[in-house]
Amino acid sequence: MENNERDEFFDSPTPEPRPTSPAPSPAPQKKGGKGLRIACIVLGAALIFVAAFLGGWYGQYNTLDEEVRSYLWAKSVLEDNYYQPIEEGELYQNMFDSLSIDPYTRFYSSQDYSNYLSESAGEMRGTGIYFFVGQNQNDTAHIFSVAENSPASFAGIEAGMYILAFGESETSLTSGVYADYRAFAAGREGEFVVRCGYQKDGSDARNFTVEREEYQTSYLYYRDSGAGFRFSGEGSVLSLTETAEPLAGLDEKTAYLRFDEFSGNNTPSEFIQVLKKMKERGRTNLILDLRSNGGGNVAILGSVASHFMKNSTESRPTVMISKSRSGQKTSFVCSKSDYSDYFTENSRITVLADEYTASASECLLGVLIDYGACSYSDIYLREDENGTAKTYGKGIMQTQFKGPNGEAMKLTTATVHWPISERCIHGVGVTVADGANPVPSPFFRTAEDPMLKAVLAKVCG
Repeated sequence: MENNERDEFFDSPTPEPRPTSPAPSPAPQKKGGKGLRIACIVLGAALIFVAAFLGGWYGQYNTLDEEVRSYLWAKSVLEDNYYQPIEEGELYQNMFDSLSIDPYTRFYSSQDYSNYLSESAGEMRGTGIYFFVGQNQNDTAHIFSVAENSPASFAGIEAGMYILAFGESETSLTSGVYADYRAFAAGREGEFVVRCGYQKDGSDARNFTVEREEYQTSYLYYRDSGAGFRFSGEGSVLSLTETAEPLAGLDEKTAYLRFDEFSGNNTPSEFIQVLKKMKERGRTNLILDLRSNGGGNVAILGSVASHFMKNSTESRPTVMISKSRSGQKTSFVCSKSDYSDYFTENSRITVLADEYTASASECLLGVLIDYGACSYSDIYLREDENGTAKTYGKGIMQTQFKGPNGEAMKLTTATVHWPISERCIHGVGVTVADGANPVPSPFFRTAEDPMLKAVLAKVCG
């Protein structure tokens, strides 16, 4: 699914992950014809800069669309008359930013693209703490998620905790106001202390020492009734390590797997390791937690989906189908189907999802349902305070075009459809109307994780 010029992938509707940066938020509304018109003007302007060198300025200028000539005139007025000098790089960056005609289309400079590739490979630098972008700047910092194998996870910090205080040391802790913490932690080097707890009143708070470091993150975390296993290590390849964290409420036939994102170079092999561990420990049922999994790479989706195609009869089963503007229909296939290696005919696969289960995650739901590994009634959705329970509803994909100087352009190029039914969930998602089960639960997880606890009672009780 990749060649030397382009890479097909799902782009998450959440901001790209960066330690201590905001975690998922709803994507902004799609821009309409005006945004496309501006983008076309800007593209034309960019092209004429090149054409001026190839064929002479005036000859090319006179052949331009009227709106492109207007853009060039406005650019000239801006450069000649603005009250302060304008940096060329800033001007061009604004030009490239205007090409973003939907929330997923984006231009990357060579440095930004290099950083993006590193993070997509799971190579991070920071503490591993993520926040929700809807976090009130003046409120107490509330942790949305913690990256696996990060400094924060090793320290024992968990999703759903509040940062109640922070400082250079335990004797210099100050308030845990979100904006203050962000300013304190941004770009910081060396150890510092954060005081965290699930209770905002601080009744269960503890001090944790963290440091911004480079780390290889993992997106998988396995637990059963006897033990927990997570990937850890200091190199680029992590080891599946046993922890003392079994999950209460699981029966002896059921395993739990939290899957955070379809990213990371190691994810396909780590997923297989987890399935082998599940088989080794005699578990044939699986609870797959896709809450806040915003998607990722199509190739990783194909690798993961190959393990869940229960009723597949093809040697190279279809994972999903894309349809372009021209009507071209493309089937994305995986190399094999090995469902029977890890599951039995009577295995039960249960899925947890929420309003930020999106894109590749929703496509994986399509694989599970279309190939009969589970039904809608096996899907449990977080029900919010308004009574709404659904997945995000992103049924479009992006193509990544690589430029000659290390830059890249990411562009929405097709709608995405489930492999057999060809259902497209864009703008709708998987809902209770499909037969999924609503589970009332708070947005931020707590120490007990009430949604997971409720599902365990139904599935394993």
